[in-house]
Amino acid sequence: MDTEQYIQKLFEDSGWYEGRNVKVQTNVLDLFKPAYKNAVRVLKEYGGLTVGEVGAGRDLSASEICFYSSTFDLGKEFGNYWNNINSIFTVGSAHRDHMQIVVDEFNNFYIFTDPDEELYFGGSFQDTVNKVLLGINYGNSVNKT
Repeated sequence: MDTEQYIQKLFEDSGWYEGRNVKVQTNVLDLFKPAYKNAVRVLKEYGGLTVGEVGAGRDLSASEICFYSSTFDLGKEFGNYWNNINSIFTVGSAHRDHMQIVVDEFNNFYIFTDPDEELYFGGSFQDTVNKVLLGINYGNSVNKT
């Protein structure tokens, strides 16, 4: 089984199926923010699912991802530390709530690690979930301002 098949199986084992479309709690004040729209798009397909588990990974610990059923903007908080972040919305937590998976207005995903308050660029949705679920090195953290 290759990486793509393994990740696909993790999602299917969690209850995901092609065409899944769950109701996502909306916030009228955020409806016109591109990052919000990106987060809602993810949550409609994966909201409420817990994918994977914490354990040994390739470079570091593999983690589970718990996708939320609603999202909130961390941009104001994150903007205090990373001035290039304007609007960033949560899509889920990982590693037993020690990490947040977030998305920006350009549909770039990031991994925020709570214990050390670092932000890592994850890339696309697929790249980010691969890194988290398989324990692939996140690379260098995004520089704080």
